[in-house]
Amino acid sequence: MSAAKKTDLTPSQERRKATRGLSHEVTFGKAYDARLVKRLAVFFKPHFGLFLLALCSYPIVSGLHLAQPYLVKVAIDSHIMPKQMQGFLMIVVLLVAAIILEFIAKFVQTMLTQFLGQRVTRDLRGRLFEKLQEVDLSYIEKNPVGRLMTRVTNDVESLTETFSTGAISIIGDIVTLTGIVIMMLALDWKLTIYAFCTMPILGAFVQFMQRYAREAFREVRTLLSRLNAFLNEAISGMSLIQSFGQEATMKDEFEEVNGAYRDANLRSIRYDAMTYAVTEGLSTIAMALVLLLGMSLFESGAVKIGVLVAFVDYLRRFFAPINELSTKYTVLQSAMASAERCVDLLDQEPSVIEPDVPARPGPMQHGLQFEDVVFRYNAAGPAVLGGLSLSVAKGEKVAIVGPTGAGKSTVVKLVARFYDPTEGRVSLDGVDLKDLRLDDLRSRLAVVLQDPYLFEGSIEDNVRFGDANLPQAQLDAAAERTRAIDVLKRHEGWQTPVGERGSKLSAGERQLISFARALALDPEILVLDEATSSVDPETEGLIQKGLDALLENRSAIVIAHRLSTIRKVDRIVVLSKGQVVEEGSHDELLAKNGVYKNLYELQFAPEADEGPSSAAPVLQPA
Repeated sequence: MSAAKKTDLTPSQERRKATRGLSHEVTFGKAYDARLVKRLAVFFKPHFGLFLLALCSYPIVSGLHLAQPYLVKVAIDSHIMPKQMQGFLMIVVLLVAAIILEFIAKFVQTMLTQFLGQRVTRDLRGRLFEKLQEVDLSYIEKNPVGRLMTRVTNDVESLTETFSTGAISIIGDIVTLTGIVIMMLALDWKLTIYAFCTMPILGAFVQFMQRYAREAFREVRTLLSRLNAFLNEAISGMSLIQSFGQEATMKDEFEEVNGAYRDANLRSIRYDAMTYAVTEGLSTIAMALVLLLGMSLFESGAVKIGVLVAFVDYLRRFFAPINELSTKYTVLQSAMASAERCVDLLDQEPSVIEPDVPARPGPMQHGLQFEDVVFRYNAAGPAVLGGLSLSVAKGEKVAIVGPTGAGKSTVVKLVARFYDPTEGRVSLDGVDLKDLRLDDLRSRLAVVLQDPYLFEGSIEDNVRFGDANLPQAQLDAAAERTRAIDVLKRHEGWQTPVGERGSKLSAGERQLISFARALALDPEILVLDEATSSVDPETEGLIQKGLDALLENRSAIVIAHRLSTIRKVDRIVVLSKGQVVEEGSHDELLAKNGVYKNLYELQFAPEADEGPSSAAPVLQPA
């Protein structure tokens, strides 16, 4: 992206980019590797038997691997140099057998470690998804979808390679290295000292590179998360991008994030390449030193040629796992960056928790009460609700209206117990919602939103979403009463595919399906959060009939509805700054000349002047 493009951005675009830049991933100070490993080790416990088998395979492979240079040494010194062929064939057979057995053992070892890795990562990914469903709604709301998807997909995939080939094989490499050192010392201790004179340099270099490599891989994972979040946002809002002609701006922003991701990857690759190159260089120097000393010892007769050949072979085999360790070290660095993010999600503790001894209330007798409820989304933030007291009796329909920011949607979140009040309490038949099991509470209510969410699948799948075992007769009755039956007739019946988020249906059709989904569960309490403010006119009549069926014989909280629905409720409550400022019927509130009348005059009066009051204009939030 050119500099000209950057400077051509408007101040509002620059502010938007700056705001996006503030949405950073979780950051960590010192990397507590032991803590991360210990935290993730619990996922190995169910597969401990497979872990032991994989672990035991490494000494077998190492033993077969170490036997081969020694057999070559015996063949040279005991048979080839003295030209003694008796027993030579047996040495050759043993050498071939060791090579074949090592191949078989490595195959079994690879299968075991891959099985273990895939099972562990399956469990980890499943637990992360469970955690996403357990955490507070605030955690979901403050983290972009792409970021959370990255943790469950890319970050777990990064850990898969570690679980499959990294963590356990490092133990095998250490066993192999230990065995090689023992064999080299047994062959000649002087050559061994020469061979290892480069090891302090290699150790210091790796220690120096560790901090930079960790930061590089952490940045890669963070930017990948941000890239996924940006893509999710852009694809979801593509119609808006195109309608406002912002393709070029979004392309520039994407290229900036994409370029940063590329640069971070290049930095991590550079550290990886430097580590590998230095290891290769030091191994070559070590071999040169061994050959120089070895040849002088061979000429003086202090070392046999077979010992020298075996020693060089052992040294080559020594640096092979060292090189692999450097590669695995790179993998581990990437994995630790991913592990930090996964552990951060795993360690999230929800504040909305189940009671130790839940109450078991029967069918609703009295109703729902808000008792001096104060609520803040952040402990240091302003109060969204400031001492709200409100009651909804059994069978009563209460409409809540008010300007934007009055706290209407917050009421919905507290009723469903997505959040708990900061002060005060919300109760059902006098029982604090905190004392009810979440399943018991949420099975008693149904929430219908302005933009209903349908999952990809059929209409039947979506209507059955709350209970997969609902009898077909109950589904048919719910569809008939809410007029969703008309949607079934218009398409392919219950098996009509709805597409991603219901994209194959119109807004009104999606709303009717959501009505049927709510009615099929026969909830005691219905919450309509702006549920009819954006439907197409063609299905307006069906929507109203569906609403009438939903509201019949049940308690309801109705937020920002069409005026026709509000006029049918038992009571209208007007919120302002998180408090009830007015309540009563439509006519009573108009007579008070207060907040409600101001809303009515601002939003409805022009429409009301054009026709009779039964025209039912739409009540929208200010």
